[in-house]
Amino acid sequence: MRKILHLFAFAPLIVGLCACNSSESVLTAGGTMPDPGPEVAPEATLSLSQNEVTIGGSAFDEGETTLQSNQRTFSANSNDSWVKAEIEGKILRAVASEPNKTGGVRTGSITVTAGTGENTKTATLTVRQNLWDESTEKPILNLEQTTAVLDAGAGASATVAFETNKDQVTAAVADDIDWLSAAIEDNNVVLKALTANDGDKAREAVVTVTAGLAANSTSATITVTQRVAVPEGLTIGAPYGGGMIVEVGADESYVKIISLTETKVVWSTENEDTGLPNTNADGLGNTAKLQAMPNYAAGAYPAAKFCTDMGEGWYLPSREEMKVMSDTLKGIQAEVNTYLEALGGTVLDFSAYYWVSNQHATDFTKAFTMRLRDKGAASYAKSTTPRPVRAMKTINLK
Repeated sequence: MRKILHLFAFAPLIVGLCACNSSESVLTAGGTMPDPGPEVAPEATLSLSQNEVTIGGSAFDEGETTLQSNQRTFSANSNDSWVKAEIEGKILRAVASEPNKTGGVRTGSITVTAGTGENTKTATLTVRQNLWDESTEKPILNLEQTTAVLDAGAGASATVAFETNKDQVTAAVADDIDWLSAAIEDNNVVLKALTANDGDKAREAVVTVTAGLAANSTSATITVTQRVAVPEGLTIGAPYGGGMIVEVGADESYVKIISLTETKVVWSTENEDTGLPNTNADGLGNTAKLQAMPNYAAGAYPAAKFCTDMGEGWYLPSREEMKVMSDTLKGIQAEVNTYLEALGGTVLDFSAYYWVSNQHATDFTKAFTMRLRDKGAASYAKSTTPRPVRAMKTINLK
């Protein structure tokens, strides 16, 4: 009995030694796990939820199948000209590019590939197209765009392309519109202004395009805008020197123009004293001083740089110049913005505060702005507050 007790007493020690030896056989002290080798990408897989689709006999009729694959990249090519392939996510669509007028059901195919490089898998979708039946064909009409813009003059024109599965297509202008014509030429709607727009506002008309006949037809509309005629010569609102005239000097000795576009930026990215007065009429001189600042070329003065980047002579206007501009445009704000739009520019916001080239007299962290609506002035933190900017240029004529 005593010997048996001694044997049991040693049993835990033996088990412990076995466990220790077993552990050392897997990972010895200071050792590393075996190199599993390079990671191998799983072999590409691909199957189709259905290997064959049947579509209607009309152009644009379609059928689809789902791509079942472990890949995320797919490409597809049609093997027949009358059908095209489109992929959206894991949906493969077979779309008829023309009606089937061959006299019988026709068959084509699309080859789809999953994966990239050498790790790819292909599958084939069989596409059958039934015969075309004009009497039951659902009409389709797709306009390239639903708006068009014409210049102000008589004879100004524009075209809007379309695609349809119908042979009969018409374009009609409302009966009360006598300044616009619309006609179908090939697969285009041709729009033409019959008279010049001599008013002070742009005018609009709606053209209705119809594909098909009677009950088996569909329609879409195009909104046509004809711009106003901008003034000519040396007058407010007229184009000149790459901008628009906002001031004409006495005896037409000079004109001041503004840029057709604007931006919204901070006045500067640093709070240095530029030495500029808080009010004067010399925007060109003020801008030259800003250009002489050490960090100007690096973009430290975005408002002025927007102006000078337009070319020689362009500058950030002064408070006094903006006051004169406000007086000049008073009462014709709507017309001025109409002219800017007609010239392809952006409208002025008469209620906004625009940066000018004048710094605050004592607080160098601020610069001045001017509101065109009422010549209101306000100073803003020049390095943290984006404000609109419009460039100016003075052109001497004598």
